[in-house]
Amino acid sequence: MDLGFGLHPKWLTNSTREQFLAPLKTAGMSVLEFTLHPNTDEWAEMRALAEECVNAGYRCHFHAPYQAPFNLAGFATTRRDAIQKMFAPALELAERLAEQQHFDSALVIHGAHAETTRAELRRDTESFLEWVLAETPRVRPMLEILNHKPPFTRTGESRDEVLDIVRAMRALREPRLGICWDLGHDYLLGYTELPTDDFLRAVRHVHIHDINAAGEDHFPLVYGNVPWQADLRALARVDFAGDVVMEINGYRAQRVERLHERMVESFAAMRELVMRDT
Repeated sequence: MDLGFGLHPKWLTNSTREQFLAPLKTAGMSVLEFTLHPNTDEWAEMRALAEECVNAGYRCHFHAPYQAPFNLAGFATTRRDAIQKMFAPALELAERLAEQQHFDSALVIHGAHAETTRAELRRDTESFLEWVLAETPRVRPMLEILNHKPPFTRTGESRDEVLDIVRAMRALREPRLGICWDLGHDYLLGYTELPTDDFLRAVRHVHIHDINAAGEDHFPLVYGNVPWQADLRALARVDFAGDVVMEINGYRAQRVERLHERMVESFAAMRELVMRDT
């Protein structure tokens, strides 16, 4: 169970890469993750930073695009070609860098969302995952559990749905597919009990962050709302061997005093738990 950080070029505005990462690494961070949004203002800079970090020897994971207009809805019917064209640059980069680093990187994927039936969105999501698995033999797609965002229905808004999709596709001999258990999203969905062992054993990748009193997510572990200690212990109990990546919203988290120090403290707390209880 290694610890990682979702890195964005804006984190490096006032420092070099290593000046920013060194304290996190000292506190236990060893893995990076990059969210890829082709054909946006940030694409060239993010692609260059991901390539730089792979060349520097970091193990790197990737997050498929999810901000508008990136959406899987319609993939199984009328929008397959358009969606493939939008996502292809991100998939190509993730696959190339996974091959370069000789590491089976995770590729986190949000399911389809729209104001339509859950069954239709599931078909879109499963068809997209089949395409990703065929196009990227090195990366490991991870279907993420998502919190509610009305008025849309989103594939992945329950543990049962995510597990059912992953189980069904594994039955079709797709062992690379796993669950990305986002601990903050899980908390926002209202779960108060730990998942079943079946769910935990299907988890291959984890996102971790805290939630403030207003229900806003993607903060360092400073509020004590997300029960991350119990979650990580549960994963250790089923011999989880994936990585745990801290996802911070840099804009929102600016409200946190001594933000970088609190991020370092979060990694130190995670490392202490992992070393003591796993």
